[in-house]
Amino acid sequence: MKYFPTLLATLAVWAGIAQEPEEHLSLDEVRTQSGVDPTRIISKIGFSTWYFDKQAANAQVNNRIGATFGVDDWAFNVRIDFVSLNTVPGRSGFVAGTGNLKMSILNSFYVSGRHALAASVDLTFPTASRAINDATGLNAYFSMTPALTYSYTINSGLMVAVQPQYSFALAKGRADYPALSQLTVRMFLAKFWDSGLFTVFEPRPIYDFVRGRFDLILSPIVGKALGGGYTLTLLAEIPVREEMLRSAGALFVVGIQRTF
Repeated sequence: MKYFPTLLATLAVWAGIAQEPEEHLSLDEVRTQSGVDPTRIISKIGFSTWYFDKQAANAQVNNRIGATFGVDDWAFNVRIDFVSLNTVPGRSGFVAGTGNLKMSILNSFYVSGRHALAASVDLTFPTASRAINDATGLNAYFSMTPALTYSYTINSGLMVAVQPQYSFALAKGRADYPALSQLTVRMFLAKFWDSGLFTVFEPRPIYDFVRGRFDLILSPIVGKALGGGYTLTLLAEIPVREEMLRSAGALFVVGIQRTF
C-alpha cells in the first residue's frame, strides 16, 4: 500500500483542478460521457494504465485498449490488456506480453422515467502469451459473466445502481484447476456536475462459492468530462481483507476515452 497516500493526494489535487471548467456540459452529457452508467448506450474508444500495488518484487502494469460500439439499445465491447510484470520464473526485470481478450454484449432493454435496466454477458478468452500465462495463470479459464444492472436516477446529477453478476467457466485449462463459481454485486453511488466532474463510490462484495470465501473491494472514482467527447478518469480498487490485499494488491487506474 506504499502508493496509497500518493493516490489520495492526487485525487484531492485532481478534484480541485476539475472544478475549474473551461466549458459547461449538461448533467445528462456528463453522465453519458462518463461511461459510469451501463444503461446509457454510447460508442467509445479508450486507453488505460492499470498498476497493481503489490510487493516490490511482484509488480504488474497492464495497458488496456478497448472499444465500445453502440447500436440503438445494444452495446458491443472488446478490450485487451498488454501486461508487463517482473514475476516470470527464470526471468529478470519486466517481461511483457498480451493478456486475455475480453468481449461483452449489453442490451439496455428498459428505460422509464427514473428507472433503467440492462442485461449483459461478458466473455473472457484465454489468449495470454506464454510468458504472461506462466506467471499469472491467465489461461486457466474460458469464462462467462452474465449480469443485470438496475439504475435509479435520484435527480439530474445523482444516481445509484446495482449490478449482480455471476462468473463461471465454460472450459478449464487443466483438470486440476479449481472450478470457477463467483458472485459479485457491484453497487455504486455517482454524482455529476455540469463542470464535467463526476465522482463515484463503489463497494463491491464478492463471494467465491468454490472456496467458500467472502471478499469486499472498495472503489473510489474521480473523473472529468473534458469536452469534445473526451473523458479522463482516475480510480482505485482496495481489497478490505488482508489476505486478498497481499495476494492481489490494490489497483490504481488512469484512463482516457473518447465518446462518439
